[in-house]
Amino acid sequence: MTLLNNFLNTSIQLHILWILFIALAYIVIHNNRLKPVNQFLDIYLNYIPVLTHEFGHILFNKISGGKAKDLVIVALPKERQATSQQGYAITQSKGLLGQAITTLGGYIMPPFMLYLSFLAVELKYPSIFIFTYLVIFIYFLVLTSRKFLPIIIIILLIILLYFLLQNNDPIIMTYIVPIVYHFIVGVLLGEVLQSSWTIVNLTFNAQSITWDGSTLKDLTHIPTFIFSIVWIAINLLTVYHLFGHYLPW
Repeated sequence: MTLLNNFLNTSIQLHILWILFIALAYIVIHNNRLKPVNQFLDIYLNYIPVLTHEFGHILFNKISGGKAKDLVIVALPKERQATSQQGYAITQSKGLLGQAITTLGGYIMPPFMLYLSFLAVELKYPSIFIFTYLVIFIYFLVLTSRKFLPIIIIILLIILLYFLLQNNDPIIMTYIVPIVYHFIVGVLLGEVLQSSWTIVNLTFNAQSITWDGSTLKDLTHIPTFIFSIVWIAINLLTVYHLFGHYLPW
C-alpha cells in the first residue's frame, strides 16, 4: 500500500524542454523511418500515439452505439511498409452517422489525451493520466487479435513492479513516474504536430489517396478540407492553450 500511496501522491513538475526534445525526436525519426535503425525506433516511439489514435476510433464507435471487434498495432517494419498502416481498428457501426463519428474519434483522441496530461499535473494528480493509459492498454490487450507483444509489455511491467515492491523505495518512484510521464507527453505532442502536417499533405495531395478524411467525405458529402481544418484546429489550439502556460509567446 505504501508504494501505491507514493504513486497516487506523486507530484510532477513538467519540464517543457524535455517534452519538446522528445517531440522533436519523434518527428525526425518518423520522417526518416525508412532508415534501418529508425524503422524500429519509429515503432517504439509511436506505439502509444497509434494506440491512442485507434482507441479513439473505438471509443467514439462505442459512444455511437457500435461494436469493437479488433484493435491492432502493426509492430513489424516490413508490414508497415507493405500496408502503409501503423495500426487499425475493426468496428461495426450503426449506420452512416455512427461510421462518421467513429472515423472522427481517432483524430480527436491524441490532442484530448495531451490536454489531459497537462490537466492532471495541474490538479496534482498525474496518476489519473497514467491510470487512464493503463485502462486503455488493458482494454487493448483483451480486444486485440495480436496479443504477443502486449503480453511481453505486461510481463516487463510486472517485473518492474516486482522490483519496486521489493525495494519499496519512494525515491525510485520519484524518478520513474516523471520519466514515463514526460515520454508519453512528448510522443503525444510529436504525434499531434506530425499528424497536423500529414493531414495537410493528404488533403491537398494531387493523387487520390484513401484515408479517414476521404472516407468522411464519402459518408457525409462534406468536403475533406472541412474535416481537415477541424482536426488541425483542435491540434493547434490544444498545443497553444497548453504551452501558453509554460512558454512566453
